[in-house]
Formats: sequence, structure tokens, C-alpha cells
Amino acid sequence: MDFSGKQFPKSVIIMVVRWYLAYPLSYRHIEELIAEFSIMLDHASVQRWVSEFGIHLQNKVRKYLTRNFKRSWRLDETYIKVQGKLCYLYRIVDKDGDSISFHLSKTRDHQAALRCIRSAIKVASFIPDKINSDGSPANELAVSILNQELSNQWHVKHPKFCGPMKQSITYTKVKYCNNILEQDHRRIKRIIDPMMGFKNFDAATSTIAGIEAIAMLRKQQTVFSGCNGINVSIADQIDLLAA
Repeated sequence: MDFSGKQFPKSVIIMVVRWYLAYPLSYRHIEELIAEFSIMLDHASVQRWVSEFGIHLQNKVRKYLTRNFKRSWRLDETYIKVQGKLCYLYRIVDKDGDSISFHLSKTRDHQAALRCIRSAIKVASFIPDKINSDGSPANELAVSILNQELSNQWHVKHPKFCGPMKQSITYTKVKYCNNILEQDHRRIKRIIDPMMGFKNFDAATSTIAGIEAIAMLRKQQTVFSGCNGINVSIADQIDLLAA
């Protein structure tokens, strides 16, 4: 993350961005809290920093993930408001609740679900054995399309093989299996609610990327999270990532 040319020290920027992404605080709350350190910071600066560094934090965290994901995933979507309109936040976690990926979409359809799954495969570096969802036809169609693509790729690599592909993603619709993801949605909502909606789509995407990055740090998903069996705080992990 590049902090050159900023008016405030790197340590201050990292601290206020972490506060905003980790806790249910508004920009004005951050302005009041940082004033207790005798630092006069306008809430508009916090807004700019969060929009700028949220996506960079996500990229850094993904670079250092342990990638110990289970092969059974949970897919679901929730909604958030951007410019007063509903947008759809697709999210994927594994069966243990470890965060894998997300996709913010203006539409609720199979294309959005497919982008989220593809992103998760890229992050995890493998194709899951199973994806469970809430029974949405769009989500089921997304998995079906992906399976067809995988099958086509398989037959290109194995032209003499006439049968079905040996491995495909099983799609299930067991409602209780997605409870762990629905609970995780509530954590996202608790942080987003004080923000009172987003002003534009790009800022929403970057902010949510930062929130998801903090979640990965909190769930101890990076190589920095447990040095010698000792849990490392989110603040210390971010310092290591920003070094």
C-alpha cells in the first residue's frame, strides 16, 4: 500500500481505516475518536482513505492467505443500498465459515453468482466438491454453467474420453447448511448500517473489500495470524501487511 504524498502519517491512516472497517462506526465517529489523540482529522479524509485502501488491503490479505479452505462451500446473497438503490452482495465461505470471496452486483442473477464462484475458485486455487445455497434458481444455474464449462475443458484435454467428466461440482439446497453464512451476513450488516448507504458503486466495492479483509484477519486466515501458536491481533497483522 502506497502512503506517499499523504498529509498524515502512515500509522494514523492505517489506524482509522482499520477502525472503520472493523467496527460499526460512522466517519464522524472516527473524527471524534481520533480527536482524543489530539489529531484534527476531517471525516471526509477518512472516507477517501477507506475508498482508496479498502481494495488494497483485500489484495494484500489474499496474497498471504493460508488457503486451508474446506472443499464444501456456502453461497448466498444479501442486499445493501448504493445511491439509495438495492444492490446484491454475493458471498462465499467454506463449511467452517472461513471467508473466501465476494461479488457486489447491481443485479440478482446467475451471472452475478457465477462471477462470485469464479472469484472464489481463483482465491482458493481449487474447484470445490460441493456448493450449498438457498435453492435460488439463479445460483443453481450458475453452478450448472460452470460444470458445463469444466466438462468442455476436460474433453478438450482428453479428446478420447467419451464419458462424463470425472469431477464436477455438486449443488445442494440444504437450508441449515447456510446458517453459518447468514450469521456472517449479519456481521457485515452491523458494520455497514452506521454508514447509512454508499454514495457510489466503486466506493461500496472497495469498502466491502476492506471489511471482508478484516474478517479474514479476525478468522486467523493469514500466515501472520498464529506465529508460534500465538494469536496475533488484527492491528499487528495489518502492520505486517503494510510493512
